[in-house]
Amino acid sequence: MSFESFMAELNDQQHKAATTTAQNCLVLAGAGCGKTKTIVARAAYLISQGIPANQIQILTFTRRAASEIVTRVEQCLGESAQGLRASTFHTFCMYLLRRNRQAFGLENFSIIDRDDQVMMFRLIRGKGKDNVLPKAAELCDIYSFARNTQCKLSVAIEKVLPEALEFKTEIAEVMKAYEQRKQERSFLDYDDILSIVAVNLQSSPALVHWVSQFCTAFLVDEMQDTNPLQWALLSPLIGKSQLFCVGDDAQSIYGFRGADFENIHHFKDNVPDATVYTLEKNYRSTQGILDLSNWLLDVSPIQYDKHLIAAKSQYSQPKFHIFPNEFEEANWIAQDLIVREKENDVTWSDHMVLVRSAYAARHIERAFINMSVPYRFIGGTKLLESAHVKDLLSMLRVLSNTQDDIAWMRFLTLWDGIGDVGASKLTVDLIKYETLNECCDRLERHGKVPQHVLLILKQMSVLQHEVVACIELAFEALKEQLAEKYQKQDWSRREKDFKLVKQLAQKHAQVGEFLEAYVLEPISTSEVEKASDDDIVTLITIHSAKGTERKVCYVPHLTVNQYPHARAQGDFDAVEEERRVLYVALTRAQNELILTKQDLTTWAIDQVDEQGRNMSSYFFNQVPSHLFDVTVHKREEFFENKKKPIKKISFGIDLD
Repeated sequence: MSFESFMAELNDQQHKAATTTAQNCLVLAGAGCGKTKTIVARAAYLISQGIPANQIQILTFTRRAASEIVTRVEQCLGESAQGLRASTFHTFCMYLLRRNRQAFGLENFSIIDRDDQVMMFRLIRGKGKDNVLPKAAELCDIYSFARNTQCKLSVAIEKVLPEALEFKTEIAEVMKAYEQRKQERSFLDYDDILSIVAVNLQSSPALVHWVSQFCTAFLVDEMQDTNPLQWALLSPLIGKSQLFCVGDDAQSIYGFRGADFENIHHFKDNVPDATVYTLEKNYRSTQGILDLSNWLLDVSPIQYDKHLIAAKSQYSQPKFHIFPNEFEEANWIAQDLIVREKENDVTWSDHMVLVRSAYAARHIERAFINMSVPYRFIGGTKLLESAHVKDLLSMLRVLSNTQDDIAWMRFLTLWDGIGDVGASKLTVDLIKYETLNECCDRLERHGKVPQHVLLILKQMSVLQHEVVACIELAFEALKEQLAEKYQKQDWSRREKDFKLVKQLAQKHAQVGEFLEAYVLEPISTSEVEKASDDDIVTLITIHSAKGTERKVCYVPHLTVNQYPHARAQGDFDAVEEERRVLYVALTRAQNELILTKQDLTTWAIDQVDEQGRNMSSYFFNQVPSHLFDVTVHKREEFFENKKKPIKKISFGIDLD
């Protein structure tokens, strides 16, 4: 497709946004209104106007979105798009850090992920029955929230774990020790990567000038998901580089990670000279689905200032099914899928079920398994975050950095006779050595790690440029141990994951490069397996579903205390984020939207906060009846034999 024909496909709203001459611009793109197409068009337009492709930086939140945007621009422009950069915020910051280490005050460093952070907090926190400190994972959540929102520790504790506020002094000591240990080991966690760049940009005009020289324009995708730390990265560049941000304030659902709804909702306050465009023509859903979605936003105390209009001419009314309990709700969803697949000549892959969490999916998974409905769950552990893969990667990590005490701890505790305490003491010795061979000699003297494993480690040390070979060797070394460790945890499925890890490794020339790429942006199993090629139902968490769509979508568990969730009650911002979570779920459906609930409490009393704002206690309390068709399923429908007479029995057999 040529540039001209591509631009001709844009509607008026998209075209105005993509071709704006404004230095700073915000595009409020409703769900299904061509957000990605508009970013692609903007990048292509800038290049057509003479801006070199390698001076345009696109910032996204996933590797997949970045790859898709670049591919589409290249298809449109051909060779002139060569050099266009698209990456996540973290990868962009790593690009800057690697390109100019001295400007950021860095030398050698290793990236640690959340599991590593939790391990460090666990070691610093210590054990004991009388330990009043929050658990290691909770400490990690508090720390990351404080970093990303740029708030005080006391505020972070109050937001994340208010019951721990009385232990603020003790928590502060743990945080101090954590930061000191990172510094001693030359570790950078996810938040450090962003923070180091943001702090230096804000304090150094020379650094801002350096970045703006090769980043003439920034195109930011999913602006509603940015947090204060990410905004701190962008704000010093306003006025130096063009800023084109695209997002949907109605799809801001990551407040628990520190995403700041205000970054997009009050964009004009932060960038007074910005031009704001709105995309409201929806190409995904029918007007019936959009009418319900629009209503959900219209009744909010927050003004979203958009009303989606369907490009499709067909009209389909959402359906609302009510059941006696969650077991019958799950069974009906499975049965309905089977009937549709058999009688309506549709594929399993045309269907998606959207749930709040893996826990909320448990009854639906049980029903799918019992009734042989093929499905894949998306929203759980990422491939390289799963325990068995991290066990294997611990060998690659010590290969890449012998000072990585967290990786040593994980590797050592795999072996019989080495517990947490022993591994900790041994690790203190190992990080004193400069080479892996010296470390292996020390372990040989210790005698607990098998000899053949140490020989493989030494062999790997000379093959760092052959990443696939290193993974194969590591698997050979650990296979027996991992099979024993996970024998009761579906080892046959886990073992297949290592083939996917090798697939990923084929793109990389160095072990360190491979580790860095996937620690920063963990990839899901489904991304590697290309789930869309399989004819299966998608069972997915709503927070994983942004950017996805299916012809038929089920949204179960629409009961009181679920939308909004009970834990959000009484907090205006939390309730409104819950509203946006439901909005994201509703707007995934293309042709049919099926809502289900258990007939528990059917209504609840709304509350009012200190500012007089209404806080909804159940989003469907006052939904107009014309927005969906309701079907109530009585218990008798699920028990065909309930009213059959009891058959008399007798001894022997009936010889008739």
